[in-house]
Amino acid sequence: MEITELEEESIDIDELKRKLKDEIPKPLIDSMHRHNKMLDYINQHEENMTGNSKYQLSLLKFYYNKAEREAWKIAGYYKGQYQYYGGHALTERGKYYIRERQNGGSRTVDVNDSNYKSRVEEGKYLEISGIYEGYYVTWKGIAQSYKGMQATYRDLLNSIDEEGG
Repeated sequence: MEITELEEESIDIDELKRKLKDEIPKPLIDSMHRHNKMLDYINQHEENMTGNSKYQLSLLKFYYNKAEREAWKIAGYYKGQYQYYGGHALTERGKYYIRERQNGGSRTVDVNDSNYKSRVEEGKYLEISGIYEGYYVTWKGIAQSYKGMQATYRDLLNSIDEEGG
């Protein structure tokens, strides 16, 4: 297996902007840039795993820690957005239902029709919420995988110590 097959992938922020419904806030873009920078350091140092000193292995653990923190910041943003749109969906459904039922104060719209129409309105926002939920789950997994890599490097450093290295 080639080491390039194991490299961590950077985020393409422009591609992400095209997929999302909102503008990406600057602090999130900054976190993504810092995350990408950590991945560059990680990929650079992991190219020569067998030739890395204990110091370089400790640096890799440090870089994974920093990447994890940035990944959690990114995950937090997506969680907030998916919860916002989930709540917004329910609010809009309720507002739409009330507007339909009142229909200018005459209550001429059937209850079932109002209910189904309000579900359509809710669905528009739940679609957006689902996109953000997917990104949240992805970034949560990325952050957790970095935690695992830190443990791997800790174990690697301990085994070097046990071997007298």
